[in-house]
Amino acid sequence: MPEPRNFLIDTRPTKDVVVDGITRDATDEECVFDLIDNSIDAARNTIFRDVSPSGRKVLPDNYSGYKLKLKFSSSALSIEDNCSGISIKHLKTVALRFGERSQQAMGIGAFGVGLNRALFRLGGISHIVTDTGSERAEVILNKDEYLRRAHDWRLPAAQLISKGSRETKIEIRDLQTETSLRFGGDTWVKGLSHQIARRYGRFVEKGFEIWIDHTRLQSEEVKIREDGPYEADSKVYTTKAGVHVHIEYGQHKLHRFPIEGRGSEEQNRRLTAQYGWTIFCNDRAVILSDQTSKTGWDIGKFHSEFYGFVGNVNFVSQHPELLPWKTTKTDIDLNNPSYQETIGEMRKFTKKWRSEAHRRKPPRGGKKETFRPLPPRKSRPIPEPRDGTKVRTPVAPKIVTKEDHNEFRQALPRDIQELHCDDKHLALVHEAKRIDMVENPYAGLALVRMLFETSTVKYCERHGRLEEATPI
Repeated sequence: MPEPRNFLIDTRPTKDVVVDGITRDATDEECVFDLIDNSIDAARNTIFRDVSPSGRKVLPDNYSGYKLKLKFSSSALSIEDNCSGISIKHLKTVALRFGERSQQAMGIGAFGVGLNRALFRLGGISHIVTDTGSERAEVILNKDEYLRRAHDWRLPAAQLISKGSRETKIEIRDLQTETSLRFGGDTWVKGLSHQIARRYGRFVEKGFEIWIDHTRLQSEEVKIREDGPYEADSKVYTTKAGVHVHIEYGQHKLHRFPIEGRGSEEQNRRLTAQYGWTIFCNDRAVILSDQTSKTGWDIGKFHSEFYGFVGNVNFVSQHPELLPWKTTKTDIDLNNPSYQETIGEMRKFTKKWRSEAHRRKPPRGGKKETFRPLPPRKSRPIPEPRDGTKVRTPVAPKIVTKEDHNEFRQALPRDIQELHCDDKHLALVHEAKRIDMVENPYAGLALVRMLFETSTVKYCERHGRLEEATPI
């Protein structure tokens, strides 16, 4: 009997299937977002070149000097930035390779398909010119010609003489018919501009310039009111997967409760589309003002008693593949472990708003109660110690690297976990992060005692052992 003969089975994908797979469900808007994401990633990577490894574990707070210009017409889309340029090595092996996952710390381009998806989805011919300041290269992608060469996955490129400045310019021509009509229409471009101003508002506020057809965009992120009768609240913690989460919620900046006596019901209704939860991943907004069950509104349909509610959740990680976004980055992966840990916390805040909102309804009959605006919280400057040790002024909780213990003057570090803190317990934790123990030693000691007792009770409750605890 003859021995069995081994053989190999070809499992290579075809170009048609790969291109169709990454472009089939992508919209024109999502493809434009992919191009913007690439530019912001390039700017951040350039910033990180001059930052220590520990500094690359937090999001940059300044993008000044970096800019992106988008120009739309019925014949072409051009995008130009000064963020870094693409090196010859990166262009050869990574930039246009299908499915090459991002290795960028704190990235917003995560899945290795964004640039290719935009080029193949939007047009037939793409012209790329990129310069790192020392290397300049040019690539022309003809979609039809590329697909005809079924078994050749390579693209021809040319190395040119550098102009000495960092820049990348992409022009996409031979647009699809529907895409051409959209890009040539003022209404569509205006609507896209508002979306970009919201999705990338945090980058814009940090100095990143986005220009669309000669107009510089301003951030349109929905803001939480600071002087109203409803005090904003927040929570910070790290999930089991190591993703940092910062939740904040409160009243829309322009919303007014009827009991305030100066509210406008018509204005409140006009703002309806801006109420709800906005989810960010590494500062990039993924879903905007969501009012569906995916962000915890299964406690009841979103209706007028939730008017004014604004919630933001920012998921932050060095490893973008751990963040709860889908490949289009315009929707949330509900099965993501970090998101599953977080949605319960979001529900708690929406329930709290619902119960508090009832108090702000005007009473039936009798004299109307009015609310005085909350004074904005200001941190007093802390005097420098005599030994010259530098200290930091207390600020609202946010994700930061650990402070040196010699600089520490608050009762709790600002990055301490708040996952299991709620209501009064959470308020005590926030106060402990703000109070200056040197300036207020007695109040600080009283706060520490209250915090210790409350934390002990909460811990016992959470583990079902409260009855075993002996009162002090």
